[in-house]
Amino acid sequence: MTNPVAIDGSAGGGQILRNAVALSAVSGRPVQVTNIRGARPQPGLRPQHLMAVRAAATACEARLIGAEIGSGEIEFWPGRVEAMVDRRLDVGTAGSLTLVLQCLLPALAHAPAESSLTLIGGTDVPFAPPLDYFQQVFCPALAEIGVRVDARLIMRGCYPKGGGEVQVRISPSATIQPIAWAERGRVERVGGLSFSLGLPAHIAQRMRDSALSVLAVAGYREAEVDLEVVASGRSEGCGITLWAECEGGRRFGGSALGRRGRRAEQVGEEAARALLAELDGVAAVDTHLADQLMVWLALARGPSEFTTARATDHLRSAAQVAESLLGARIQIEAGPPTRVICHPPTSL
Repeated sequence: MTNPVAIDGSAGGGQILRNAVALSAVSGRPVQVTNIRGARPQPGLRPQHLMAVRAAATACEARLIGAEIGSGEIEFWPGRVEAMVDRRLDVGTAGSLTLVLQCLLPALAHAPAESSLTLIGGTDVPFAPPLDYFQQVFCPALAEIGVRVDARLIMRGCYPKGGGEVQVRISPSATIQPIAWAERGRVERVGGLSFSLGLPAHIAQRMRDSALSVLAVAGYREAEVDLEVVASGRSEGCGITLWAECEGGRRFGGSALGRRGRRAEQVGEEAARALLAELDGVAAVDTHLADQLMVWLALARGPSEFTTARATDHLRSAAQVAESLLGARIQIEAGPPTRVICHPPTSL
């Protein structure tokens, strides 16, 4: 039996683990991830990581060794990829649902039939892409490479209680299309959503108004930001996500979450400035999207090339995992903008 590919997870958080498991599930190559989240204050598997790994194992009939809370090492021995139909996955905490999906989606996109999932957990939590970014930036990018994912919000879930609910459908994709995205193109529309859950409506309004003011000064006077005010839910929280739609299909995002002691106006301004920073230049790919795409491009049917504003640690980590596990060849050339060239393996 082939020995598992060894991946050291000490350099980052859960991203290395998620990427390694996702690529293992699709490629059929077993993987051993050690020193999981070794640099974090609470190293080892947390509930959202455990859910992601177990869900991916279910999707490909994998044998798991060491998958338990606090574990610093796992082995993932994948089998045949199968669709997951009408499955319910509950993280049990405010763990990020979008991060769980990052681990699970590559396998389900290679399943022989459509998958349908209901996920329970956090939709808008710190250190993770908010659901609105997932819907408005990540999913459209997947559509451009031939992968259709539809995510429908049922209830938001915020830190620390969670309780959010999302329904997701994933259509199978015969091949992942490579990309050649050199420049972002002209901004055609700026949209967004400002929400408050279990909090006064004026919080969402103030976040929106502050964001619109910053965007107007930058020249985006026709930006439209919707309000979502829910009087009560399973948790309380607020946040705002903004996105820019550019010619050629490129999308960029910026977001911020409210927290105790922070004025709503500051939250709105933070999100607007995050979006403007992504639009400052000609790069074709949002810096957060760049590392999320790396798993997919390493599985594409041909070489891909794109530009992004800078090479983040997450981008470099994603490239290293794809090289170690698949044998992909990835070049990251300093800019500005940073140029990324991905040569997938000739066979999987």
